[in-house]
Amino acid sequence: MKRWQQVAQIGGFEFRRFFKWKQELFSLVLMAALFGISAGWGVLKSSLEETHTVAVVAPFELPNIPQIQWQPVTDLEAARTALANETYSGVLEISADAEQGYGAQLWASNRASWQERVQQVVQAVLQQRKLSGLPLSPEQVQLVNTPVAVTVTISRDDASQDVEASTAIPLLILVSIMVGVFGSFGLMMTAITQEKQQRVTEQLLTLITPSEWMDGKILGITLHCLKSMLTVVIIMVLVTVLMSVIKGGVTNLPPISPSVVTISVLFALIGLVMINAMMAGFAATIDDPNHSGRTAVMLIPALFVGAGFGIMDSPQGILAQVLSWFPLTSFAVMPVRVADGGVAWWEVAGSLAVLVLATYLIRSAAVRVFRMGITMYGKEPSWRMMGRALIGRKLS
Repeated sequence: MKRWQQVAQIGGFEFRRFFKWKQELFSLVLMAALFGISAGWGVLKSSLEETHTVAVVAPFELPNIPQIQWQPVTDLEAARTALANETYSGVLEISADAEQGYGAQLWASNRASWQERVQQVVQAVLQQRKLSGLPLSPEQVQLVNTPVAVTVTISRDDASQDVEASTAIPLLILVSIMVGVFGSFGLMMTAITQEKQQRVTEQLLTLITPSEWMDGKILGITLHCLKSMLTVVIIMVLVTVLMSVIKGGVTNLPPISPSVVTISVLFALIGLVMINAMMAGFAATIDDPNHSGRTAVMLIPALFVGAGFGIMDSPQGILAQVLSWFPLTSFAVMPVRVADGGVAWWEVAGSLAVLVLATYLIRSAAVRVFRMGITMYGKEPSWRMMGRALIGRKLS
């Protein structure tokens, strides 16, 4: 056999060894699904957004905005009283007098993305009214090109905080949870696959049961991830303080409520246990992480945390409320809603109960998959075998 034929034969063998078309096809389908979710997220949010009724005190009518219903009123104080009773989503007062000036004030109970759309429309309308009321001299052109400021006042107890401060705590929570999830992915994958490759699983199973083995891993890695999350929080706070000192300004850290911290830690802890259970069961089915096409599946839990980032602009919207009850995303979304305020205690308790129940069920299913996959060498169980193990059916 000629040299080039030997090289081609070896090359073909190595290619076929690592290329598994079913796994490649699954990876492509998974990536397409993830892309579709990302691309359709905005459409989904818009379709699920409720219609907001805004009381308007203005000398003219405003153009229509999707999901916004204008309600003309004449008594501003009565409208603000109705806002406190949740009759309206917001109260808008517009001044469009050439002598007294142009401006607008929007009051709302909660921060939400629809307020930005209202600001943009009001600014555009007032700009046009300024333009129609002035000759086009250079000074007046400059005046027309200056955007009209719309002040938003939130009537909750934390109304004095600016937008940056009000989003700092939810962002800090989500970043720390994301660190915990990625830490779980790396540690659980490394721990289980190394033990399989070193062929020590049989010896361990003579001393402990599969459930004890998996639960121990979940406990240890969850505690390690909580430590990593705490480290990230401390580093981010220190960096914020350091940057403020470098700039010579006053360090204004957002106030931290003990209840927000307690709820966030509780949801993050249970969520990490749930994620680690998923990863432990799935990692046991991977024979070689360097060549397996299934490792990409273990990145899916990062999407659950990504849901928290996706609702930060409207943490009290319908989509956020649904995701805060869905157990696969509630551990990331509910702390964001609690940090934003306006969440009833029964919502927190109910969501936590659902999360605990889901974690128990997922852990039970993961133990069955772990028991099946931990002693398999040289091949990976099929998706059918994994499915039968998940529902507790014996393999035929």
